[in-house]
Amino acid sequence: MLYIYLAGVFIALVVMRDPWPVRVPTALVWPLGPIAFVVVVTILVSASVFLWPVPLVAVIGAIAALIWAVGC
Repeated sequence: MLYIYLAGVFIALVVMRDPWPVRVPTALVWPLGPIAFVVVVTILVSASVFLWPVPLVAVIGAIAALIWAVGC
């Protein structure tokens, strides 16, 4: 995984057209985008579970299906 991270940093440093003081921090924090996406989606699903009963049923069904699939 370190090689993938370093390849992403290298590509970001080469491809970006910003000045170098902007390129370096942006290249170093590029993996935070997917992590932020997962965090935001998790928060939204958690909030919807408490606000609307249909997502609650869907989430419970998905968890049950996952448990059933892993158990088989």
